[in-house]
Amino acid sequence: MSTTYLNTKSRGITKTVAEFSKQDGQSNREFREFIKEQVVEHRKEGLDVFKSPRPGDDQKN
Repeated sequence: MSTTYLNTKSRGITKTVAEFSKQDGQSNREFREFIKEQVVEHRKEGLDVFKSPRPGDDQKN
């Protein structure tokens, strides 16, 4: 199953803001479109996020 993280970086530390997993029956295209929408929504709220296949530094432990 595919997981994508929305992270933000501040003072050299990467923090995970949100985590999304591909749902059963959801196509790759639908999942990518969903992630794009989430990035736009988070940026509208003032969070400078980027998508990543890995969690932020705060999630590694």
